[in-house]
Amino acid sequence: MASGDVVGVIIREIPPASSYATPDSRAGGSSPAEGVPVYDFDDTTAEYMDFLCYLADNYDGGGLTVVLPWSATSATSNAVVWRAAIRRFADDAEDVDVSHTYDFNQASADTAPTASGEISYPTIAFASGADMDSLVAGEVFILRVGRLPTDAGDTMTGDAELWTPIVKET
Repeated sequence: MASGDVVGVIIREIPPASSYATPDSRAGGSSPAEGVPVYDFDDTTAEYMDFLCYLADNYDGGGLTVVLPWSATSATSNAVVWRAAIRRFADDAEDVDVSHTYDFNQASADTAPTASGEISYPTIAFASGADMDSLVAGEVFILRVGRLPTDAGDTMTGDAELWTPIVKET
């Protein structure tokens, strides 16, 4: 694959046992209206959403860039801080029952779109190797995404609606 190609396939969303973003739906303006699934991330409490993913066999081994399309439930100003981490499930090596420490990479504060319902596309980069839990082609992994409302740069009031992450080769 080439840089910029999508290499992460989302198998399913798996909310953590606690502190999870709330599943919601944003109604489109067409007739009949689209029902776009989103995950509402609170403005006062750190919340997360996990995505079970597969790294494509033709991934070339570079880094990864995670794109996080999001909209605001109602806000049209200020910013949100997103973060993401990867948990690799290597063949016969990672026990899901054992505690794992997620090492997050963080996006810069991303300004809310100027109208509720518009989308912003911040990115989070992961260097190849330990930064992405040494993930390799052909493995499944968990992509954990969170909003960091305790960060000084996260100033937006109200929910941030995550659409669905996109995992690209860097």
